[in-house]
Amino acid sequence: MSDVLKIETRGRIRLLTLNRPDARNALNTELGDAVMNAVMDADHDPEVYVIAITGAGSAFCSGADLRGARDLADAGKAFYGPLHSVRRSILEVMIDTRKPTIAIVNGPAMAGGFELALSCDMMIAADTAFFAVPEAKRGRGAHFASVVLPQVIPPPIAMEWLYTGRRIAVTEMERWGLVNRIVPAASLMDEAMKFLEDVVSSAPLSLQRLKLTYRKTQGMPFHTGIRLDTGPDVYASEDQKEGARAFIEKRPAKWQGR
Repeated sequence: MSDVLKIETRGRIRLLTLNRPDARNALNTELGDAVMNAVMDADHDPEVYVIAITGAGSAFCSGADLRGARDLADAGKAFYGPLHSVRRSILEVMIDTRKPTIAIVNGPAMAGGFELALSCDMMIAADTAFFAVPEAKRGRGAHFASVVLPQVIPPPIAMEWLYTGRRIAVTEMERWGLVNRIVPAASLMDEAMKFLEDVVSSAPLSLQRLKLTYRKTQGMPFHTGIRLDTGPDVYASEDQKEGARAFIEKRPAKWQGR
């Protein structure tokens, strides 16, 4: 297990903690690989219903480790952007996972760190957190954010954030519907776990189908989207039968994941 990523299992929740606090959890190759491997492991673990990601120390994630890009430039080597790599990006892996994901934003989420939070299905943030996409001030592209943000908030607001790179308060994020909850920093993890306990009380196959339908139908014409049959066939599952029984008998359901 890599020291740059802490991996915990809390009941049905797989918690990943970016662990480069001295670098404000900047994403270098080692950390990015560790996160991708951990997400894929959780995605294939039937005991895991939800994947959560947070940061150690005072920051959530400051984005890509620019020291690596600087070192390449100093050595006269080319730096390849996300569309010119032979590897999948961490953001694609986050988007493609079948399990619901949540960003537990404990501090600043900057550049690729903001994009990492955006790649999750849900977001709960400390009242001390803030966000920014300052790539235009760094000569970079914010490729993921420039695709996603104009789809989830009004384009003029998205482009202001992208063009200026200014700091975005957590309350502004909440106003545009990008944050599910803002909680006191001191109780962030406790509140996040309470929030997720409600999610993981749902049927795991239903969670996967909901997630995949949401992701796969984005950008589709409406009538095409509602005809897309993706994910587990929950309607023919044992859990569907159990859900009906539990409802009628007024008791918690006992999910089997099949």
